[in-house]
Amino acid sequence: MFEENTVALDETFGLPCPSCGSQLRYSAKAKKIICSYCGYEEELDRSNDKIIEQSLAQAASELQNYIPERVGKKVFDCQGCGAKFMVESDQVNVNCAFCSSKNVNQEAFEHRYIQPVGVIPFYISRAEAEKIFAKWIHKGFFTPSSLGKKAMLENMHGIYIPFWTYDAHTESNWRGQAGFYYYVTKTVRRNGKLVQKRVRKTRWVNRSGHLKHFFDDVLVIASERLAQKQVNGIMPYRLEEMVNYDPRLMVGWETEVYQVEVDAAYQKADITMDNRIRQMCSAQLGGDTQRNLRISTHKHSQTFKHIVLPLWLCSYRYQSKVYQFLINGQTGKVHGKKPLSWLKITLLVLLVAAIIVTIVLLTKEQ
Repeated sequence: MFEENTVALDETFGLPCPSCGSQLRYSAKAKKIICSYCGYEEELDRSNDKIIEQSLAQAASELQNYIPERVGKKVFDCQGCGAKFMVESDQVNVNCAFCSSKNVNQEAFEHRYIQPVGVIPFYISRAEAEKIFAKWIHKGFFTPSSLGKKAMLENMHGIYIPFWTYDAHTESNWRGQAGFYYYVTKTVRRNGKLVQKRVRKTRWVNRSGHLKHFFDDVLVIASERLAQKQVNGIMPYRLEEMVNYDPRLMVGWETEVYQVEVDAAYQKADITMDNRIRQMCSAQLGGDTQRNLRISTHKHSQTFKHIVLPLWLCSYRYQSKVYQFLINGQTGKVHGKKPLSWLKITLLVLLVAAIIVTIVLLTKEQ
């Protein structure tokens, strides 16, 4: 699923151990950079001074007006290791600087990549992810009783996924009508008899107001291979624990280069903000019900960050069918699909129907 746009950096980024010369790697279990050969360890650098916001307007302008030939750079895509790297635009024969492969994309696209400024390292190791799966797969009332015993874990990929975060100052003017329920009693004829009936009515009140709100770190996935809805299932990440981007933390893990541009991702963030603004304006309007809510919003001083976050992309097999699930690589929160037991669902429907019929019969007898 991620083979074309991911790269395992332990194969491309050399990180020799200063003690024995073997390769270092980041360990989610130890939360350190370690050498599995001699036991050398390096503490995780918790600095976050380089995680700063950048102007969205400036970035969009630079991307739109960017002409690679003017700065003498092109981005090439290595078909051997998946690395994307910049070379001089007049370079004809290109060898991958990471894996020495000559199998590079000769129809390379011209692009300006924005470097990440922050990363949340993996806190959940493979062993912990397997335990999380074992616990998760046994949960669920409507799943088959044999699911926990027969579900076979097939693939687990620890991947750093690219994200954009957006900040924005917003000011909104709104107006609408708030409806308040009240009740009157009416006399109606039912089955030949006059009976009292309580009828609900609505009193409408015109209201307007002003909302000022700052959005901080609206998170949008920059991958085209995972949907925002999928990732929302394992949210939130504790972004306050983010550290300065350090490629050494990627060693031993797959990493995806972003496929959704900063300006395109902002359009998704913009929709998220508008939906949240509507909710807040609706709360200010109040009432038991509402109608004709109209909102005019001005957003300004938008900024962004490019970050990478840890995620376990997993799959399991049950009765010849493969199901996907995700695990938050920081918190361990899991989200995915499970097969349903239609026998259990049918029995529940029949039970509810029987209860309803019993209540109706008892009511008629009275």
